[in-house]
Amino acid sequence: MPTTTVLELGGPAAGYVGKLYRRWGAEVCRIDDPEDPHTAGPEYAAVDLYLHAGKRRLLADLASDGAPALLARLAERADVIVADLPPSRLDTLGWSKLGGTACIRTAITPFGMNGPRRDWHGSSNVLLALGGETFIMGDPGRAPLTIPGRYLHYQAGQYAYAASVACRRQTPDSVRDVDVSVYETAQSLHQFTTVMWTHNDTVRARHGNDFGVLHPITMYPCKDGWWATNADVIFWDAFTVMLGRPDLADDPRFNTVAGRVTNAKALDQLVMEELGDKTRAELMELGQVTCRVPTGILNTLDELLEDPHLRERNFWQPMAAGGRTLKMAGSAFTFMGEGQPAQPAPIPAASAEEVLDD
Repeated sequence: MPTTTVLELGGPAAGYVGKLYRRWGAEVCRIDDPEDPHTAGPEYAAVDLYLHAGKRRLLADLASDGAPALLARLAERADVIVADLPPSRLDTLGWSKLGGTACIRTAITPFGMNGPRRDWHGSSNVLLALGGETFIMGDPGRAPLTIPGRYLHYQAGQYAYAASVACRRQTPDSVRDVDVSVYETAQSLHQFTTVMWTHNDTVRARHGNDFGVLHPITMYPCKDGWWATNADVIFWDAFTVMLGRPDLADDPRFNTVAGRVTNAKALDQLVMEELGDKTRAELMELGQVTCRVPTGILNTLDELLEDPHLRERNFWQPMAAGGRTLKMAGSAFTFMGEGQPAQPAPIPAASAEEVLDD
């Protein structure tokens, strides 16, 4: 299949779609709107490099009278068009008519392109709350929490990318529309909240750092910070060895799943007594290597940049930008036997005429 050409406009969700296309070899052209709040200010510089390095960039006021005509000309050359602008704004830009005879139009909007909530506004915090994520995060009896950053936008972007790739692969010679609702994305990310209600009449509640229905799947303090374990049913016997207390495997308080949940506080106290004086490095060695129990540690940002696992995976990739060499997060996944692709350098912005003349 020839190189895919992608036209991208909007914020972080569309930007993540374009990033994934660029990672797999597509030619991506991004329209930067000077009024876009996601690009104003130096605090967005790192995100801009992460999402948009290697893309062609052109600056265009999408609110101008000439924007629909310019967008139509650019869209004629694209195999995929992706946007995360509000539906009403996409209507103004002639979204439903953009593209040639073989084009995938991919819209990422708060509530979808159709339905009674079509034109509702929805920030990430609002959509996480409506989607049920916020309700189950935080400590019991305290205010719920939300997820910071662009997590939900990137998840919606992954859905949009997967759907548009599938459409292009299945029907490469026709026009298809991909409609991704960020609200529905939030709903889909629950592990079992929905089925607990539909099949067991149970409403999930906040459990702080505890998983709630299995234990211990939680975080604990240690000598130099925090560590975490996922000692579910499969790993319980190994976890008792990690504690130096193999006798707990037969302790009637803890030898069943229900017992470990019911007696979680007593079990937590034992864990902290046996392991609380160890360092994070010692716990990683004991858990991951010696006892083969899923174990993790809480890193600082500086430690994360030097994390041995990420270093072994070559996750941090050098990127030349602004006369400096930066460490940039590499691809979140690779095929077996494939190395991390090199990070593309930022491309200076071009005029619309330059792009159209190519």
